[in-house]
Amino acid sequence: MIREKEQYYSPIIFLLDFISVFVSFGLSVYIYMKFIIFLDPALTGFRIPLSPMLYWDTTLNVLPFLTAIFILFFNIISKKEYIQRRRSFDFITQTIMPCIVSAIIFFGIAAINPQFGVNSLFLAVFIILLWFFLSVDRLLMLSIISFLHTKSGYIRYLLIIGTNKEAVKMADLFERHPKWGIRVVGFLTYDFNEVGTQIGNYSVIGTIDDMMITLEKNVVDFVLLSQLPEKVSQIYNASLRCKTVGIDFIMDSDILFQKVEKVSIEKIENSSIIFFKSVWNSPEKLFIKRAIDFFVSGILIVLFAPFWAVIPFIIKRDSPGPTYYIQERVGKNGRLFPMYKFRTMVVGAEKMQTQLMHLNEMDGPVFKIKDDPRLTRVGKLLRRTSLDELPQLFNVFLGNMSLVGPRPPILKEVLQYRPWQRKRLSVTPGVTCLWQVSGRNEIKFDEWMKLDMQYIDNWSLLLDLKILFMTVKAVISRKGAL
Repeated sequence: MIREKEQYYSPIIFLLDFISVFVSFGLSVYIYMKFIIFLDPALTGFRIPLSPMLYWDTTLNVLPFLTAIFILFFNIISKKEYIQRRRSFDFITQTIMPCIVSAIIFFGIAAINPQFGVNSLFLAVFIILLWFFLSVDRLLMLSIISFLHTKSGYIRYLLIIGTNKEAVKMADLFERHPKWGIRVVGFLTYDFNEVGTQIGNYSVIGTIDDMMITLEKNVVDFVLLSQLPEKVSQIYNASLRCKTVGIDFIMDSDILFQKVEKVSIEKIENSSIIFFKSVWNSPEKLFIKRAIDFFVSGILIVLFAPFWAVIPFIIKRDSPGPTYYIQERVGKNGRLFPMYKFRTMVVGAEKMQTQLMHLNEMDGPVFKIKDDPRLTRVGKLLRRTSLDELPQLFNVFLGNMSLVGPRPPILKEVLQYRPWQRKRLSVTPGVTCLWQVSGRNEIKFDEWMKLDMQYIDNWSLLLDLKILFMTVKAVISRKGAL
């Protein structure tokens, strides 16, 4: 109904995005050529090209690549809820994440391959301008849509089956948002005695049995079932009548599924199935999340190369035993995988745990001691700086873990979970999470679990980025470090 209209406007938004890329690119070239290119390299840190024309030629060569990548990200990451968005601010904020993701890719390519032809300063100007123009084109589209939906030719009419509070609530929703371009014709009732009465601002114009007569007398584009009848056959008959006259039949899923928010319909050959998703993550965004995990972890593994030599050497010199500690952890939906860490404890530390249970500072099934006597001297330093977690970058690179997600538990902890706590296993575990940036061992177990639920229910790429920045701050301040 509304999404159909959003799909109608998508090509226009795509065209505006395309224009924004070209305008931003041209203006970036002008600013660079006019104000930046002639600055002292000692100030800018960038080498000046041989000539302005040579710079123009090299940047022009990558314009198709820039255009394709940016438009791809903005159409995958950005939500296309042009009609449903209530505030102009939403359109501005939705462009931030694609710009950041694209910037990471471009800066990475420019750093790895100087022959890419565009320096980092130019890209910074380009990305800032692009964010501005993309925000403007969405605000422009919002204004156009709002204007068109006040004109009669663009208004669509809705007939609601039901007279309960859910039906009235739905009617009021469309009345509060005229920019959606939907007007309520009235209500159909199951009770003949209600015909002709007024419910709120709307009239009961007939019964469900008189539905065909109502459709003939009124302009109706959609029929929405918002109250269940006594007989299931009445739903079938109502949908069949709509199909007969070519009118779309819609059903409010809340009346069947008790406020289930994550429902989708999928087609398998000739059958349609209703899919109740426990976690609402679009495949496109999960692909972007995995791509970021893969590339960022790969880059960090290379950048931290000195640590792979220095830390194992120090661990070996400090105490006997292996360099790495490999422990079986529980991943997505109960999958087991080996999680890697630098060893921070003495050999046989797990066997000593039963003797130290009285020192446990965490409630629930988790065992944690702030000043754990099993820690080695180097282990204490690694824990305080979180360097012991570095090998988990390999887990991220391999796909067992993500940069951000609930921390992977051990199996004996999972066996003590209550049913609602098992939901944290529904997503890929991460190196960092809300719990780690909120105080870690200072938080009780149930509160920790609730933070994970909060992350799962509100997940977005922007939230991941926020947690990563908070993690850097927490590591520097050593807040909650063990």
